[in-house]
Amino acid sequence: MTLLVLLLAFYGMTVLRVALVRRATGINPVKLKADGSVYEVTGRVLKASIGTWLMVALVYAFAPRVKPWLVPIPYLETEAVHLTGLIAAGTAILWIGIGQAQMAASFRMGIDASEKTALVRHGLFRWSRNPIYLGLLAGLGGFFLVAPNALSFGAFVAGWIGIKIQVRLEEEYLLSKHGDAYREYQSAVRRWIGTRRG
Repeated sequence: MTLLVLLLAFYGMTVLRVALVRRATGINPVKLKADGSVYEVTGRVLKASIGTWLMVALVYAFAPRVKPWLVPIPYLETEAVHLTGLIAAGTAILWIGIGQAQMAASFRMGIDASEKTALVRHGLFRWSRNPIYLGLLAGLGGFFLVAPNALSFGAFVAGWIGIKIQVRLEEEYLLSKHGDAYREYQSAVRRWIGTRRG
């Protein structure tokens, strides 16, 4: 049940952020494409990964007899592993929420080349160019440790691949929109975490 609560907190937080940005700017920040491009494919992979987690959480919470069909990984079914996963997932959700709030009106889900949002460099973005995606990776890893099975492992791997591709696509977009300002940001802050100079 805890996994389901964490996922619902993640979904709720993201829906709230979308609503707040839309109310503040009049722009729908959900920019997921349906044009057969790599953007669409990556978006579908990420949605499928997160959707799979919801299904796994529902099975664990309400249909434990179905759990063997997910092919559990027995050596990871320990309290210590589950607790580590809960801490990682809970921390990741908090981290993602902070990152989304710090993006403020620049928050988008997907890429819309017709817009130019402000380049966010404060808060978590001082230490990571992609703190929200870093949080998603940590959250997916945490969810896997809470519910270690073949399906959740597949969802983790698919999410990891999708996030890596999406980050590259978004960085190309930001470079095209912000030019030298983004190049300077890239030279100062690492893609995942850490600064390049003191």
